[in-house]
This record gives sequence, structure tokens and C-alpha cells, in this order.
Amino acid sequence: MAERNRWFAIAEFGFVSGMRLLFWAYRHSGPFLFSLVLKPVVFYYFLTNRLARNASLEFLQRAHRFGARGMVTQPGWRDVYRHMSAFAESAVDKLGVWTDSDILDRVVFPHRFVLVDELERGQGVVILGAHLGNLEICRGLSRRNPLLKLNILVHTRHADKFNKLLAEREAHRELELIEVSELSPATALRLTEAVKRGEFIAVLADRIPVASRQRKRRLEFLGECAEFPEGPFILANLLKCPVYTLFCTRTDSGYEVRCDLLSRQIVLPRGNREAALEHYMNRYVKTLQQHVLDTPYQWFNFYPFWSHDGP
Repeated sequence: MAERNRWFAIAEFGFVSGMRLLFWAYRHSGPFLFSLVLKPVVFYYFLTNRLARNASLEFLQRAHRFGARGMVTQPGWRDVYRHMSAFAESAVDKLGVWTDSDILDRVVFPHRFVLVDELERGQGVVILGAHLGNLEICRGLSRRNPLLKLNILVHTRHADKFNKLLAEREAHRELELIEVSELSPATALRLTEAVKRGEFIAVLADRIPVASRQRKRRLEFLGECAEFPEGPFILANLLKCPVYTLFCTRTDSGYEVRCDLLSRQIVLPRGNREAALEHYMNRYVKTLQQHVLDTPYQWFNFYPFWSHDGP
């Protein structure tokens, strides 16, 4: 435990400096050179991380059996390397978003009007995302709409430090990270007030946080049951507002944002709470599965997703 705490202390100390260094390196080298530097890192990760390698192969083979787009032959180790490389490319693009590159000019958002209508009515919403594609693009887009304040729920001790970086880049007014390892009454009240002000709440709903004690449920995903967190859906029920799914995936020319209404309001009646909760979660999982099959190399969960052990 002492060693673990020491590691966290080191990570906390170096986080802001490390992010500033990455921003500086990207700005001065550009995305192409930065991507070249990442290639040996990805190759080393591919060679040495057996757990991630096997998890990727299992997922890609499942996706292939379900008819994933672009997968003509049975996936092998070359496809695993392609999967990991796509993750590295998304990391490069994340830096681009926060260094004022032209990435945001190459985003297609066909159903943008759905969320704009909610904004103009002053209606706060919950947005359920996933580790699919690059939601950092959507964070960047939030800076372009003066009506939008986006609160992103994260499971990291670095939330306050990242907020300081956002303030340095003059992005804190429209974007804030909120650390929620466990949903406390104080956090729930804070988010309720944010929704009343017409702000958006975004949370990733496809992964059980590390060391989390929150409730989870096993639902069928790509042919076998996997664990999904109940927390985002219970939170949406408390906030009593519209709930959307939102995914941002890379295309040949840039990025495409896809947004769909999950429910105008998640209602969990006392007498039928468990069945209602499973209904909403299944709707999310089925929507996620379809988007994952459309862009299989952009789903970034490199751990045994169908295991009981979690990430």
C-alpha cells in the first residue's frame, strides 16, 4: 500500500508538467512527426503487453463473427497491431484538439441540431459515451458554442489538475472535469444544479472503473455477457433530463459525430426498478454494439472485456 501511494504521489507531481511537455512537443513537431515518434512505442507495447494483445484479438474476432464493417477475413496479429495503432492515432488527435489544429474543421455532425435545440431551450442533458473513437473532439467542439457548458465525469485523481490546464488554455468556462469515483450526495446536488442551468453532463458508460464499488450488471455484448456500470443510468434517473448516446469516430477525411436519443427521461419506478434499469442499459449496449461494429478498430478497451475481473 505504501508503494502504491508513493506511485500516485509521483504521478500527481508530474501530471501537469507532462501534459505541458506533450502540448509543446506536438505544437513544435506537428502531428506527422509526433506520429512517427509514437510508432516504436506502439510496436513495443504490442510486443510486450500480452494481456492487451490477447484482449484485442478476442474482441476483433468477436466483431468479425458479428459482421463488423471492413473485416473480410479472420483477424490476426496484424489486425491487433492496426487496432493499437488506431489508439495511438487518436492520442495524437487529442493533442491536436488542444493545440488549436485544424482537426475541428474536419468534423461532420449530421444530427447536431438535436443537441442545439436542447441548448437553445436551456435544457440540460446527460450524454452517454464510450471508449469508442475520440470524444476529445466533442470536448473541443464545445468551445465553439457560447451556450454550452460541458461537465465531464471522470474516474481519475487528476481532474483538478486537468481543470487547471484548461484554465491556462482559456477553456475552463465551457468545460470542466468532475471526479466521481463514487457518486456522493454532494456531487449529485452539484450535477442537479448544473442540469437546471442547462448544462450538459457527459459520462462514459462502457467500463467499470478500476477499484470501483459501484453497482454493475452483466449484459449481452457481441455474443456474451460483459459487465457494464449501472451508475450512469442511475445518475440520469436522478437528474430527470433527456439522455443521449454520442460517439465520435474517425473517417478518411476527418471525424463523424453520431448522436441518438436514448430516452427523454430515465424512469426507474419503485415496483419495477431492476427491470426498468436493465431495459435502459440494454438499449445503450445495443446502440454501442452497432456503432462498434461500424468502426471496430476504434473501440479502445485493451483488457479482457468479457472477464469477471474487470479492467
